[in-house]
This record gives sequence, C-alpha cells and structure tokens, in this order.
Amino acid sequence: MQTASLAAKDKNSFINRFMRQKYIFMLVLPGLIWYITFRYIPFWYLYTAFTNMGTVRNHSFIGMDNFVRLFQSPQFLRALRNTLIISGYQLLFTFPLPIILSLLMNELTSHKLKRAVQFIIYIPNFFSWVVVGGLFALMLSPRLGIINRGLEMLGFDTIFFMGSVRHFRGVLITSQIWKSAGFGTVVFVAAISTINPELYDAANIDGAGHLRRAWHITLPCIRNVIATVLLLNIANILGGFEQVFIMYNPVVYEVADTIGSFSYREAFRMGNLGYGTAIGVFVSVVTLILVVGTRIFSTKVLDEKIL
Repeated sequence: MQTASLAAKDKNSFINRFMRQKYIFMLVLPGLIWYITFRYIPFWYLYTAFTNMGTVRNHSFIGMDNFVRLFQSPQFLRALRNTLIISGYQLLFTFPLPIILSLLMNELTSHKLKRAVQFIIYIPNFFSWVVVGGLFALMLSPRLGIINRGLEMLGFDTIFFMGSVRHFRGVLITSQIWKSAGFGTVVFVAAISTINPELYDAANIDGAGHLRRAWHITLPCIRNVIATVLLLNIANILGGFEQVFIMYNPVVYEVADTIGSFSYREAFRMGNLGYGTAIGVFVSVVTLILVVGTRIFSTKVLDEKIL
C-alpha cells in the first residue's frame, strides 16, 4: 500500500510539473518529432544493407556481400581517402581558427566594436551551401571572377579553380572556413563571457600580458567547451556531403568525391539501395568508434568529461 501510494504521489508530481511547464514541452515537441522521424525511424531500414535491394525486382538477403564489395571497390577507397584528407584539412584549419578569433575578440575593449565584428563574421553561417557554392563559383570564375581578375592584374595566368584537381580541395576548405568560423567564434565568445572577471584583474595586477592571460586563464576556463566542439567535429569527419555535392563536378571526382557523394550516386542514381545503405552503415559505425574514442581520450587524458 505504501509503495502504491508513493508511486501515485510521484505520478501526480510528474503530471503537476508537466502541466506547469506544458508550454516549454510544446516548444520542444516539434524538434523531438523531427528527430524521431528522421533519425530513429530510419534505423528500421538498416536491414537493407544486407540485401540486394535495388538491383533485382524481389530483393533477398545476401549477408555481408555488400560490405565485401565495399572494401574491394577502388571507387570507395578513393572516396574514403578523399574524405579523410578533406576532413583532416578542415579540422586542422576550421577548429583552431574560431578559438583564435574569440581570443582576439576578448581583448577588444569596445563593446560596440566587438558586437560589430561578431555580427560580420557570423553572417555567412546563415547562408545555405547552395548560396555559398554560387558565390564561390562567381568569385573564382575564369572569365568574370574577382580572384582571376586580380591574378591577371598581377601578371599571372587565370586558374579554373572549380575544375582544377590541384586547387579544388583548397576551395572546399576555404569555403568551409568562411561559412563556419563565425558560428564557432560565437560559441567560444559565449564561453569566455562566463569567466570570472576577477581572474583577469588579478592577472593584470601580477603584470600578465595578453598572451599569458589567454594561455593561463582563458583557455583553461573554456577547456570543456573546446573538448566538446572537438568531439562534434570528429563526429562529422566522415560527413560533409552537402558542401561537396553542391560544389563538385565530374572533372574533380579524383580529389573531391567523398563517401557521402559516392553513397548518394550508388543509392539514388544507380538505384543500388542495398549497397548505398551498407556505405551508410559503415560511416555510422566508424563515427561511433571515433566519438567514443574521443570521449574516452578526453576523460582519461584531458580529465574533461564531455557529453
């Protein structure tokens, strides 16, 4: 009786809390429905990775054949190599840059100037990759692009950046930096704003300069945020489909075809849904291993618990 009474009390307590916060739950509900619909329900169709769906009228179970074919495919190995190279370059440049920008902005004494700079560098984040791809295609055009006009004025030959095997990866990395650096900077600026100002006052009294304050106060205080952002970047190391799909073309497949674009072509253009799903399963498993490994490294080595 006492157990039932306590259960009823807890139930009533939850219902009361829910009723008091029902509007907050209503705000969360659309996002929750979207996440369940597009993130969890598709798990039901993972079985297609072990079938020949798309190649025959009546598909059947074929075991691990799609995965064996995957690792024997030169096109997949090329896409895997390109994905790792492009993601590695992007991680190398796009991860530390927002930290550096936030440290520089933290040294600005004018609040109006700080807000203006923050607004300017954050604007590109609102542009879709379709817009960003179009802007870069115009700027890098061999005939009308401002970059090639500048090269001509300096006496250099024009370069077809969007169709150059040598330069296209640089275009991808540059466009990624331009679009995402502002968002990362805002995240780190927000983290820096939570640091106790008395720490900086004490450092000033001790005669610490800008670099020493940043190294001994700012970076240690936002270490957890840095570790979390790094984890999110590593989780997306095999992603990057939208940017590549918008900006690449068959001329640069050799250096730009990634796992995402390769999976899309196999599944939706070639119609091999089972093979395309197997590629997605491979990406998901590797991503899970990377995320878990990064979290363990952060906990054991950096002594920072994330997520």
